[in-house]
Amino acid sequence: MAGTPPGLYDSFTERGLFWLPEKRDDEIAGTLTYDPEKGAVLELLGVFGELRDAFTRACGGTNRDEEAVIHGVITKGKPVSLLHAHDTNRQFPMPGIPHETWSSNLLVIGAHITSADEEAIFTKSYFRFEDIETWLEHAPFTRTFDDAARSVTVVAETPREVAFAAHADFDVSSVGSLYSSNKPATHYTLDVTSQMAITAHEPQSLNWHLDRAARLQELASLCTGHYLPLTAFELRGPEEELSRGRTRAREVYFYALMIHGDSERPQSTKRRTPMVTGPELIRFAPDAVQSWFDQFDAFSSALRLFFTITGERQMFTNIRLLLAIQALEVFHRRTSGESVMAEDAFEAFFEAMVAAIPPGTSPAMHEKLQSLYRFANEPSLKQRLRSIVAALTEEFGERPGGFDGKFIRKLVDTRNYYTHFSEDLSRRTLDGEGMYWATRRVVLLLTLLFLQRLGLAAGDIKPLLKRHREFVQLWTRAERPR
Repeated sequence: MAGTPPGLYDSFTERGLFWLPEKRDDEIAGTLTYDPEKGAVLELLGVFGELRDAFTRACGGTNRDEEAVIHGVITKGKPVSLLHAHDTNRQFPMPGIPHETWSSNLLVIGAHITSADEEAIFTKSYFRFEDIETWLEHAPFTRTFDDAARSVTVVAETPREVAFAAHADFDVSSVGSLYSSNKPATHYTLDVTSQMAITAHEPQSLNWHLDRAARLQELASLCTGHYLPLTAFELRGPEEELSRGRTRAREVYFYALMIHGDSERPQSTKRRTPMVTGPELIRFAPDAVQSWFDQFDAFSSALRLFFTITGERQMFTNIRLLLAIQALEVFHRRTSGESVMAEDAFEAFFEAMVAAIPPGTSPAMHEKLQSLYRFANEPSLKQRLRSIVAALTEEFGERPGGFDGKFIRKLVDTRNYYTHFSEDLSRRTLDGEGMYWATRRVVLLLTLLFLQRLGLAAGDIKPLLKRHREFVQLWTRAERPR
């Protein structure tokens, strides 16, 4: 193949014939364009259905918010499906040819489907994310120089498919593909791409595969230390007939409107060594993938906040710190189950406190006090920070750098000030640089807590900190890194 198939951040245009599934014989020629910022846009040279029906739709006779499914076949012979399509524009030039434009946020090339959730026909999926080769420890190229012959020999080895991890419902593997091109004659291009594969134990829907791929991509992001955008996603199945009675699973490619972070293709930057690579993760914690999926719902809220503060480049320093502290609080609340007093004793305590509200208290004050008492058993931020630091100190044999009582009080005061802007707290907050490094310290704590939940022991994690120049300084020193 001359090049890799278009990914989620690529743009392309295809021509073909299109129709509504319920009106298969009503084929309309059109041009299909995909762009990561706009999704799929289909411009038809004509209109679906009878002209009078199109007039009715254009004049508001039908619900413009109604979604449609559109099928088609492009000039390359591949079937196409547009899901959640909306008719965004109709023109009836007189004289001229009526035409309309449809937009869709989910495009499938390679199969005709009508639902991303209900059709369980895909047995396998492949996906890529930014820096996947680094995380999988794939190094496919070797070079040999011969100065005497003035030559260089490049060997590209395609990564073979190997088992990565097992889950109760599917298996995960890693694999690679090789693409080459000798056009023009003065150039020769070798492109070896790595992928992860999900093999379901029984056929599943598109969204089932996409959900699992996204969770594994987020696992790699956590291990790397920053968000790694999904860059390609494809599926296999159902079978298609080839010549001489042979069959093979259809290659089905998925494209969608990109809504996470920047919609532009990720910029090529210097690759950073992950804190934990994929092979290391499985070596340290063989059940890490199963554990990740089992606990995902519990800490997914904290994970979303974690990727927001580590992935978004443009954000005010105080807002980033507030979100980091919120992520830490959410993680602790969802995973620790800690309370100020035993839950079975708190209910009686709550009832006693409500009953003790003086008679004649205004309804507004009564409502406020009752709300405060209801959440009184939740540990405060200071209590949560102390608990987290104490647990990490016990596990790692030393306290995380900088997290003494004074810093914890400063962190709490800063959070409270930028939440309520109380004047009496304004002189007790961190300055701009202090908030930046406080955020990074909280990110370090979150990273360690997530890895521990996956089954990594403190003794395995601690040496990995040395790879991260910033983290190792934050862990060992109270001073700001240089």
